[in-house]
Amino acid sequence: MSLAISGCASAGKGNSIIGGITDAGDAPPQQVTLTQTTSNAIAPNNSFACPIDQSSTLTDQNSYYRVFTPSDAGLTTTLHITQIAFGIERASAGTGTMQPASVKLGTYTGTLAGTTLDLSKVQPITSANIQISDGKGTTMTVPITADLAPTANLIVELALPDGRTAGNSFFIGTNTAGERKPGYMRAADCNWSTPTTMQSIAPTITGGSGVADIIMTVTGTL
Repeated sequence: MSLAISGCASAGKGNSIIGGITDAGDAPPQQVTLTQTTSNAIAPNNSFACPIDQSSTLTDQNSYYRVFTPSDAGLTTTLHITQIAFGIERASAGTGTMQPASVKLGTYTGTLAGTTLDLSKVQPITSANIQISDGKGTTMTVPITADLAPTANLIVELALPDGRTAGNSFFIGTNTAGERKPGYMRAADCNWSTPTTMQSIAPTITGGSGVADIIMTVTGTL
């Protein structure tokens, strides 16, 4: 089963590009997808979240992050972002079949060394309120638009509100296949008040695999 935690993993470098390269001139825009995981397959029973209490499977307020730099993938021109996608290990709404969340985009000017992110270094760009359908092992695509310079760091946050009143539960899709840069989690009620790498949290989870690479991608055109 998915793991909930009371307090509230392998990395290399770079991003990958998925998508063909088209000729210049009247050719349609080149579509690219930035991804930091070597596989986007969702591993069952591998994810974790901050619970509302020790005896409950309902999840508290949780945020998940990745930071992408287009130039790491060899991009030299503005990326016109069109969508964000993320994996869902399990989502269950207490009422109905959907639960609220939001996707937030910003630029990040902090350093990417160490195990945490500095949210004071985030400049918001745009956000989208979404509804996550109940399901297991699925991927959700969120249309969202923004322009990003090739040398800028794009921070993507998937924010889930406290699920105690609504009876909601959400576990982001992860796997153990490896990642080029870390994903991060923030859950203040589980003592992770700043975004902290999943690699540093996952080994502390009793019964977990010790690795939880967040599945999250950014797609756009050049």
